[in-house]
Amino acid sequence: MRNWKNGLLKEVLLTIPMEGTWDEVQNRVEAKLQETKNSQAGRLAQITLNLGDRLVQGEQLEAFVQRLKGGHGLLTVAIVATDAATQEAARRLAFNAYLMPPGGDVISSAEEAVSGNNALYIPNTVRSGQRIVHQGSLVIGGDVNSGSEVVATGDIMVFGTLRGIPHAGSEGDIGARIVAGNMRPQQIRIADKIARAPEDSSNSKARFTEVARIENGEIVVVPF
Repeated sequence: MRNWKNGLLKEVLLTIPMEGTWDEVQNRVEAKLQETKNSQAGRLAQITLNLGDRLVQGEQLEAFVQRLKGGHGLLTVAIVATDAATQEAARRLAFNAYLMPPGGDVISSAEEAVSGNNALYIPNTVRSGQRIVHQGSLVIGGDVNSGSEVVATGDIMVFGTLRGIPHAGSEGDIGARIVAGNMRPQQIRIADKIARAPEDSSNSKARFTEVARIENGEIVVVPF
């Protein structure tokens, strides 16, 4: 369990071990929490629960969340999961569901061991409410829906329609680009530059790949 920053809020990221059965890992997590219970006494902390690629059914997740709240004063506000069924279970329980901690670090230890230029491939559509953050470039095989956000220190490439908010070069790389098969974002961000979609963009019938990049200090969108 470690502190992290979700936007302007400091919360707790609780990572569930990947080894062992669901009952075993719950007991291990609770034993670990018991060790630090005295330091948390009297406080209700907000947490994001990182389940990794583990499949957790809705009833299991709901029961565990209640145990964390009742026994340890931990209020779950979001779920991190790469398994589609687990994400769906989280949404049915009214939690925000993310592939990665929003506003935080990439969760894969394998990714932490390689260069920051590595690309992360997301094969599915990024749904409304999701926020994906990556140290490197992002390649998305589906759409990026309105109400979602994708953030990368490198380039962002979307094979489908880009309707959400992309932020390429998030750590200041002015050479970063955003490429989309159908460019319809609410807003575009590259490094510290921001551009809003033109008012008639949603009515445009153009369906060709475009690229957004910085030219002469401003973001421009041109055919790829």
